[in-house]
Order: sequence, then structure tokens, then C-alpha cells
Amino acid sequence: MGIISRLLLLLYVLAVMAALVIGAGVCLHFIPTQVWQAYLNWIISTQETLIVIGVMFLASICLLMMTLSSKKGAVNVKGDVELQKGTFNEVKVAVPAIVSVVERAALSVQGVRQAEAKVQNKGGANPVNVQVSMILGQSYSAPEVSAQVKMEINKALETALQISDVPIEVKVTEVTHAVIEREKRVV
Repeated sequence: MGIISRLLLLLYVLAVMAALVIGAGVCLHFIPTQVWQAYLNWIISTQETLIVIGVMFLASICLLMMTLSSKKGAVNVKGDVELQKGTFNEVKVAVPAIVSVVERAALSVQGVRQAEAKVQNKGGANPVNVQVSMILGQSYSAPEVSAQVKMEINKALETALQISDVPIEVKVTEVTHAVIEREKRVV
């Protein structure tokens, strides 16, 4: 949910809460009958009421559409990838560990501002399938950086996990000129 959506939701909830408090005041007779009836007559007679009703209706439609949308983020499959089979040489690696290797390799390429990886466990000769979504710097070529990212990921997977020729799909989701702050790690 984006910032604008959260702001819309905040304003919507505050308006509904204010209406509920006023409704509770009327029902519990904290607000005298003549007062709320006079205000109600005034509210009904103004044109701004229709504008507020229209805005609330549009906000309701927007929030409903966000609730019903099936947009999925990059969700990594949990589980282990079996690299070697056998009684003594059985090696399994968790999918989040592979994601970490892939994302670090992608971020090592000059021009990649941010990278998010999705790893699917396939099994067989190529046990994993990698999809990388990245934010590219404005002055860099997408085809060249994508080729470098694929090469670095393959090199990192070969070095760390001894998996070679992994199918990698690289997708540039945004091109930016801003430098994105990365979390500082303590090693």
C-alpha cells in the first residue's frame, strides 16, 4: 500500500470515526434534539454536502479496489533446495539463503540501485529458477547492466553453491537518478 493510499485511508477512517462519535452523542442525548436537527437541516441544504458525499464515495471505491486487487509482491518460496543427493553427500540450502546470494551479486553491479530476487525451487538438473527485479541508475544501459547482473549472479551461485547455468530473468522496474540508501550492515 503506497503513501497516498495510506493517507486516503487515514482521512477516511477519521471521517467515519467523527461521524460515529456524533451519532453516539445524538443517541445518548448528549447533543440536544433542537441542536442536531438544526445542524442536520443546515448540512442538507448546502451544496458542499454533495461534494463530500462524492469524495467519500470515490474514496470507498478506491479502498475497495485496493482490497480486492490480486497484485502480489515478490514472495519467496520457503523451503530447501536439494543440491546433492546421496547418503553422505546430501546438501540442502534454504531458499532465503539463495535469495541473499542473488541480491548481493546483483547489487555488486555498477548501475543497480536496488535489487529484489525471487527464487523458485524446480528440482532436476537446474534446481532453481531466479527472477530479479531491479532499479537501474539513469545513466546506465539496461541491456548491458542486465547482462552483467546475469553474469555476476551465475558466478556467485557457482562459487557459493556450485550451481551452474541457472535460468535468470532480469526485469528493470524503475529507472532513477536518485541514489537509494542501503541498510548498513555490521559484519
